[in-house]
Amino acid sequence: MDTNGASVTRVHNAMLGGSENFAADRAVRDRLLTIDPAFPAAARDARAFLRRAVRYLTWQAGITQLLDCGLRLPITDNSHVVAPPGTSVVYASVDPVVLARAREGLAGNAHVIDVNMSHAERVLTDPVVGKHLDFSKPMGLLHVLTLHHVPDHDDPWLTMSRYVDALAPGSYVVVAHMLDPGPGHELASTIARVGETYRDGIGTGWPRSAERILDLMPGLVLLGPGLVPVGEWRPDEPRVGTPGAMQRLFVGAVARKP
Repeated sequence: MDTNGASVTRVHNAMLGGSENFAADRAVRDRLLTIDPAFPAAARDARAFLRRAVRYLTWQAGITQLLDCGLRLPITDNSHVVAPPGTSVVYASVDPVVLARAREGLAGNAHVIDVNMSHAERVLTDPVVGKHLDFSKPMGLLHVLTLHHVPDHDDPWLTMSRYVDALAPGSYVVVAHMLDPGPGHELASTIARVGETYRDGIGTGWPRSAERILDLMPGLVLLGPGLVPVGEWRPDEPRVGTPGAMQRLFVGAVARKP
């Protein structure tokens, strides 16, 4: 296992104060903290958004199966823990630490595949996915803080179109993404520096405009309140205090396939 290079998942774990990361991951985290000292609050907002979205899909909307394209550390803080018992969950990851932890810690109806989530056709045709998910029935597809690590030249919009095409009507798509608010915005330089730090530290990280983020959910019907900062998507309680920069720049949405 290469511990000299940082990974998206482990940097996020370090940002949350976790222990499943290496010096290279913490170095990227520290650079991000110099840009926005409140970055950990944004990471917590994103994790809480995931929990609320999964809770809505599985406890309220009747979804019984999830394809989650971002297994997180620690393994005990993921979709299968939030969903009701019996929900079938398949994760996609290529991080060796995540895969090792998953093989140790996943049980029951939760499974993981060693496939890059940006290759939709490989994910969708993987035998584990075919065994545990029924694409003739509605499911939840989750891309939480994943797609901004897919460069434009790899066409994440085509990738998402393939995913969405495979879903049955009544399915839901959950997306969280780094927002580029556009030139002239007070946070334009902040998000530019964050993107550069990600790309320099782990090789990926491309913030996008709200319009281009919404294009990742083709033909879907947005649920209220639409595309908003992740901490503002159906929060359990009102926010206290002024949000930091990245709390405003991690945005998310949930949409339904008609």
